[in-house]
Amino acid sequence: MRNLILFFRKNYFIFLFLLLEVVSLIFFFRTNNYQNAAMFDWTFAISGVINSTYRDITEYFSLKRTNLILSEENAILQARMPEALYLTDTVVFSRSDSLLQSEYRFINARVISNTTNRRNNFQMINKGALHGIEPHMGVIIGNKIVGQVVGVSRHFSWILSMLHKESKISAKFLKNNQLVSVEWPGGDFRTGIVKEIPKHLLVLPGDTIVTSGNSEVFPNGILIGTIEHLNEKRDENFNTATLTFLTDFNSLGYVEVVVDMFREEKEQLKASFKEL
Repeated sequence: MRNLILFFRKNYFIFLFLLLEVVSLIFFFRTNNYQNAAMFDWTFAISGVINSTYRDITEYFSLKRTNLILSEENAILQARMPEALYLTDTVVFSRSDSLLQSEYRFINARVISNTTNRRNNFQMINKGALHGIEPHMGVIIGNKIVGQVVGVSRHFSWILSMLHKESKISAKFLKNNQLVSVEWPGGDFRTGIVKEIPKHLLVLPGDTIVTSGNSEVFPNGILIGTIEHLNEKRDENFNTATLTFLTDFNSLGYVEVVVDMFREEKEQLKASFKEL
C-alpha cells in the first residue's frame, strides 16, 4: 500500500492530465452535435462487434457441448446394443440360424411439452399409437431414464416423468446388483432418493444406480443416477441415500420409447398363473 501511494504521488501530474483530457473530450462531444453523432455511431459499431463476437464465441462453445453430448449418447447407444439382444435356443424357439433375437426396439420421438417445477411432472412426445407406442412403455434418453408412457392418442403420447410422486423405479446398485427402489421426493429436479438399502451394504458417494430389469417398463441397466450421500436410519430396517439424477430433465429434446418385443408373451404367462 505504501509503495502504491508513493507511485501516485510521483506520477500524479500524469493522472491529472489524463483526467482533464477525458473531461475536455466529454464537453467537446456534448457541445458539438456532429462530433456527438459520430461518437455515438462509433461506440454503437464497437458495441455491435463486441456483442457479435460474444455471441459467436458462446454459440461455438454451445455447439461444442452439443457435439460432445451427441458423441457420448452415440457411444452409450453402441455400448448398449448387445444388451438389447436376447439369447435363444434355435431348436426350441426359432427356426432362424441366428442365436440372437432382438428383445427391445426403440422409437425415437421429440419432446414437445415438459415440466420440472411441479410436484407431479409430465412430458408429451410427438408420437403415439400410430407409431406403435402403448401405455406402460419406458422412456429413456440415450441410456438414461426419463419416465413411462401413461396415455396415448393417435399421434401423441403422455409421459409420467421420473419427477412424479407416483413414480417408483425398481433399481439396483451397478457394483453388486443389490436391489433398491428410487423415488423423487419433490423439490430439486436434479435430486432423488434411494430407498430400501440394506444396513450391511457399504454405500459410497459416486456409486451408480441403474434399473434392475425386474419391472416390465425398463430394461436392465438403464442409468438412473449416482449416490450423493448415505442417510442412515438407526430405528428402521433399511437406510436411504440421496441420489443425483444423471438425466437433465430440464433440457429434454429427443427421447426413445422402449418397446419390449416379448411383452405380450410375458403378460400371457403371468395371466396363466393368476388363473390357477
